[in-house]
Amino acid sequence: MSSANPPETVNGADLGYGIAIAVGILVLISTIMLASYVCVKVKSSGNGSSSSESGDREAAINAHQNLPEPTIVVVGLDENIIKSYPKLVLGESKRLPKPNNGPCAICLMEYRPKETLRCLPDCQHCFHADCIDEWLRINATCPICRNSPVPSAVPTPVSTPLSELVPLAFYAR
Repeated sequence: MSSANPPETVNGADLGYGIAIAVGILVLISTIMLASYVCVKVKSSGNGSSSSESGDREAAINAHQNLPEPTIVVVGLDENIIKSYPKLVLGESKRLPKPNNGPCAICLMEYRPKETLRCLPDCQHCFHADCIDEWLRINATCPICRNSPVPSAVPTPVSTPLSELVPLAFYAR
């Protein structure tokens, strides 16, 4: 009969190294997590800056508070100007003044008899009165030709340069 060999014993020194390495790794991970937590807290509270940096920050805040209020620029037309443009009620024939054809260029709906339309004075383009009133409160130009319908004796700077260009077909050979 063969005799069973007793299990090999682990040397006490080998077990000590394993425990030391495991504890060392846990301490290293804990230290990194604690340092990260402290950095995030300091950065979010703003207490970690030096006195010169905080002085610079306060000066920037004060300079920002002393800025003038922004001005609001209204690019649309005044309500009185919009209401001064002529209105017309569309008849049963649905015939519009000359440069107009097709649906309303703003809402893309066909014109129906008895609808109230508003025509712009310079270009004579017509639209549903409600559509063009809303458009002119926001924009100061005709939606089709981009001319400015603002009444004035001289050409207004609001008109776009595209409306003043000569078509390229004019120069055809």
